[in-house]
Amino acid sequence: MAFLSNISSAGNSIYNNKLISRLLIFIVLAVSIVLVFLGEEVSEFPVFVTDSFTFTAWVNHGEDYLKEHYRWITKLIASYIKASYYALEDFLLDSSWLFILAILVIPSFAVGGLRLALLVFFGAMFWGAVDLWESSMETLALMGLSVFLSVIVGIILGIFCGLSDRFERSMKPVLDTMQVMPAFVYLIPAMFFFGIGGAPAILATMIYSMPPIIRLTNLGIRQVPDETVETATAFGSSKFQTLFKVQVPLALPSIMMGVNQTIMMALALVVLATFIGAQGLGSEIWVAIRKLDVGWAMEGGLCVLLMAIMFDRFGKALSKETVTLPSDAQKFYLLPQNWEIYPIARIFEKPFGYVHFCFVLIFASTFRAIAFLVEIFISILHRDIAVTISRFIQTHYFFFTGILILYGISFYDSTVASIGSFPESWHISLREPISEGVRNLTVNPNFIAVTKGLKAFVVIYLLRPLDLYLTFLPWWYTTAVLVFLSYITVGTRFAIVTALLLLFIGACNIWTEAMITLSSVLISVLLCFVIGVPIGVLASYSKRFQNINEVILDAMQTLPYFCYLIPVLMFFGGGAFAALVATIVYSIPPIIRLTVLGLSQVSSTYSEVSTSFGGSTLQTLNKIKFPLATPSLVMGFNQTVMMAFAMQIVTPLIGGKGLGREVFNGLARSDTGRALAAGIAICLLAMILDRISLAWTKKQREALGL
Repeated sequence: MAFLSNISSAGNSIYNNKLISRLLIFIVLAVSIVLVFLGEEVSEFPVFVTDSFTFTAWVNHGEDYLKEHYRWITKLIASYIKASYYALEDFLLDSSWLFILAILVIPSFAVGGLRLALLVFFGAMFWGAVDLWESSMETLALMGLSVFLSVIVGIILGIFCGLSDRFERSMKPVLDTMQVMPAFVYLIPAMFFFGIGGAPAILATMIYSMPPIIRLTNLGIRQVPDETVETATAFGSSKFQTLFKVQVPLALPSIMMGVNQTIMMALALVVLATFIGAQGLGSEIWVAIRKLDVGWAMEGGLCVLLMAIMFDRFGKALSKETVTLPSDAQKFYLLPQNWEIYPIARIFEKPFGYVHFCFVLIFASTFRAIAFLVEIFISILHRDIAVTISRFIQTHYFFFTGILILYGISFYDSTVASIGSFPESWHISLREPISEGVRNLTVNPNFIAVTKGLKAFVVIYLLRPLDLYLTFLPWWYTTAVLVFLSYITVGTRFAIVTALLLLFIGACNIWTEAMITLSSVLISVLLCFVIGVPIGVLASYSKRFQNINEVILDAMQTLPYFCYLIPVLMFFGGGAFAALVATIVYSIPPIIRLTVLGLSQVSSTYSEVSTSFGGSTLQTLNKIKFPLATPSLVMGFNQTVMMAFAMQIVTPLIGGKGLGREVFNGLARSDTGRALAAGIAICLLAMILDRISLAWTKKQREALGL
């Protein structure tokens, strides 16, 4: 009851401020509308500012200087990376498909059991079935080397951050910038410094995907209790011994989670690396986009999706605090454990459970026998050594089983018969059915009427008015409003920072493009709320719908974002509306997830109290659950805004405008400064809205007493 009274008092306080807030909002909007109608042309920064602030020229001159004086260093680095990349790529392409399949499946079985092994098996088989095995191997080589270098460098930097507060403070702004910078922007300097092909793609991917492993290694090191470190020191351990025998082992779960996040980020950029000459699944999808072949694009997108899911699950299995090899004592789960309520799920799992049990039993028994024989023969020479070797074989029987399987495949391939590439007779085609289905849908009169009507409504009544409103609104007024919002939510310091950041955007002469991007993001976020919140409410009330919803959202969030462009282009044509739809589809998962989370975290006691006082389901939702879930909803808004900004970098491929187009134009014209300025502008707008929304979330929590 005390909590309910806090909510009531908070509600009264908020209500008392509503009139002032609404009056202030009305005044701001009224003044802005008057200014827009008085304006005769698009708002632009003063010419003397844009002409004197030559940021793009400085960047281009700096690039030319570095290329002239330090190109030999970049060539040297590129040569070593190219050699490593080509060696790994040749190994994957020249090895038999069955050997590569075993390399992928065996570690998956060891880490995650039969469930993960089957996922990896069917995922890899799909690559070959759709005739994209070679492209998948090229992507795998690119990603594998990128992740390896990212993890090595990232762990070293993370350890330094964990051991030194000064180094951590110096790295924090660098990592913040790296994480908010659009992925595409990394490709531009990589291309100009290292040329085109695999080397610049690997370096760009490495830089883009490194922040998670640095942050989580730092976090893991700092979470080690001081008492543990002091105990190790008291027993005579040096700093080096304490680090690698105490701190790093205890931080390993956090480090492995960082590896998982690094893998996912690397896969996202590897696909985009096709724009600077990298081969693989990204090039397949890009060619499909250019040819408007939705079936081909979906095949490539599904391969990337499966690869992302496979490595995500593998990384999560590695990040567990206790990693247990498959054993007959473990209960086998192929499907999610909450699916046990469905009888068909249990029937489906049972035969696989028996296979799992028999497989482990056979190999464990075999190597116990081998260990017994080895112990007998070696004990003739030395009893203690024989016992040690025997125990090692019994403990690591799964490792030896994997080695035996790989050797058997290699021996068969080299001596008996060549296995070669994936069998052509096993190929299936999803290309034609998908393309034909899309073509039939796009000529359907009812579908055309719906899409055209929806497009006309959004463009005429939402997108175009907001574009005109923001572009004709004087730059100084927009700046003043955002600075004021920053002041009342975050504070004076951030208000000053906001003013400087917005002045930078204007001084780079990209204010109009920034407003167009902001307009697209705001409309996308609005429609994400209109669509996503009801879906989240329905999922919070229906467990079955939530299970289905989670599967769909997982697929949406792991599918590379420019895979959405093809169906959107086919259904809605090119232009700003198509870009808007692609942004909505990519950005909507966070608001759905966090709506479900926020409503689910509200205690059922409050719902029961509301019901006992005669409140309906809708009243309970509106008066109790939504107010308590406000922080989660605002956090959903924050994440949706971030993803919408990230999508702006690729929407120009289907006719999107704004800062994303400036990045593409800069890449096409070899104008690094212009492209970098546009990319930085996207980061700055995202950062401003991010800080404002996070501060508002904090204030809402404090108002509710949470």
